[in-house]
Amino acid sequence: MGSEPMEVDDPTRADAEDEETEQRIINEEYKTWKKNSPFLYDTILSTALEWPTLTTQWFPDRKDPPGKDYSIHRLLIGTHTSNDAQNYLQIATVELPKNITPNPRDYNEETGEIGGYGNSSSGTQAAIKMNIEQKIDHPGEVNKARYQPQNANVIATMCNDGRVLIFDRTKHSSIPKGVVTPQAELHGHTQEGYGLSWNPHEEGKLATGSEDKTVRLWDLKTLKGNSTIIKASRVYKHHSAIVNDVQYHPLHKSLIGTVSDDLTLQILDVREPTNDKSVLAGRGHSDAVNALAFNPASEYMLATASADRTVRLWDLRNKLKDSLHTLEAHQDTVTSLAWHPFEEAILASGSYDRRVIFWDLSKVGEEQLPDDQEDGPPELLFMHGGHTNHIADFSWNQTEPWVVCSAAEDNLIQIWKVAEAIVGKDLDDIPMDELERGA
Repeated sequence: MGSEPMEVDDPTRADAEDEETEQRIINEEYKTWKKNSPFLYDTILSTALEWPTLTTQWFPDRKDPPGKDYSIHRLLIGTHTSNDAQNYLQIATVELPKNITPNPRDYNEETGEIGGYGNSSSGTQAAIKMNIEQKIDHPGEVNKARYQPQNANVIATMCNDGRVLIFDRTKHSSIPKGVVTPQAELHGHTQEGYGLSWNPHEEGKLATGSEDKTVRLWDLKTLKGNSTIIKASRVYKHHSAIVNDVQYHPLHKSLIGTVSDDLTLQILDVREPTNDKSVLAGRGHSDAVNALAFNPASEYMLATASADRTVRLWDLRNKLKDSLHTLEAHQDTVTSLAWHPFEEAILASGSYDRRVIFWDLSKVGEEQLPDDQEDGPPELLFMHGGHTNHIADFSWNQTEPWVVCSAAEDNLIQIWKVAEAIVGKDLDDIPMDELERGA
């Protein structure tokens, strides 16, 4: 008898099938989100950039043109090009409508874009418009870009070769000339990084963290004569692995928080003379710690995001001995974090699971009915499911409450405002004296 041919597993075929299945799930989830989006958002724009951006930040300014039903805002973004195409640091203007109701007919099947709601199908003006108004030549992709709080025209960028560049956008034309001409170059990191934080208390100072395991402090005032090169004023070696994020404490001018692949959150005090030890170290995550965020309204509270799929909350008063609470709902590595600029109990997190989640920490520990438990923990306020790729970065608008810009690793950027019905104040959240006054 002839023996049956043995079946040999083909791992590449299995991988391809897995990828196909995952893509199908992503597409189905996106279709569901798209159908529901008019009920979830007061306004949304999903638009394709020429190249993906790894970074996004709303500038702090806004204009309200007289007689117009929109306000004008500005966005800081970068590029991550391929095939040796030139990269740029970019500034976009965004028109945000003042009162518009989403229209589900404005979804474009072919491009996967949602035009500013109320676009051509209903014959009215687009709700959100975005336009790139300045492009500045940049060497390689822009890992991260942040403006200086004391002067938003001054922008720092992280390069893919370890350099940190400083640009004054007023010294660059709106159309790039093909030559990279930063106002200053910060030399010292030997590998690229993503940790970048301007000092909010002292102009011209910033901190960076890199894959070379160091945290470096810089002072632009040390720039001498015609030179454009700046060396670090201080180099910290308190982490034993890649440093993923750094942040100056918004209220305590001598404290800097840092997080790393070594699983720790650490706090530096710049008044201390040592460079190889932090004043506080917290362990809690079971995988790399990717981001941290101090709560700007509560001096002891901060949050960390990790590759272990969780966000942890910490209180500096207990010396980081243990985290206070763990937020669990993401299905993959959590990469970015930011507190709401006006609502101190609201934290947002972005993840490789393609989601941005809003957490309401005032709801932690609330009892839930079994049906509600299936939807996630009580503090899960909202989940933005509009992206079909890893979230690269997101930013809260500083002047328009609840407006967020999120960028994914594909070239889609989304500007959105969650429906008032979802994030508006619950009756329980209103102080009793206000309730009585309103009666």
